[in-house]
Amino acid sequence: MSWELLDTTSFFLFTLIFYFLGVLSKRLGEVMGMKKYYYMYYLGMALMLSGSVVMTPFFNIENPRLYGYALFALGLTAGLIASIKYWGWLFKELFKG
Repeated sequence: MSWELLDTTSFFLFTLIFYFLGVLSKRLGEVMGMKKYYYMYYLGMALMLSGSVVMTPFFNIENPRLYGYALFALGLTAGLIASIKYWGWLFKELFKG
């Protein structure tokens, strides 16, 4: 299996996970009256898909894998921040007692 196929598949699967987390977080935020942090999931999705597109051979840049992985990492960071905002209370409850 080539690494390019594995990269593309993993980027797509993480984007799909972020989509489901965004939908769930939107509903949770509406119920709990939280700010709209779920947009950070959509930002993460856009960054991850951009990283996948940059790594295709159609872009004629010097080091496409570096830029692709950097965009992927930024997308994951945006999703991590949104996850902490929405789902951080679960860890507090877990460690509370």
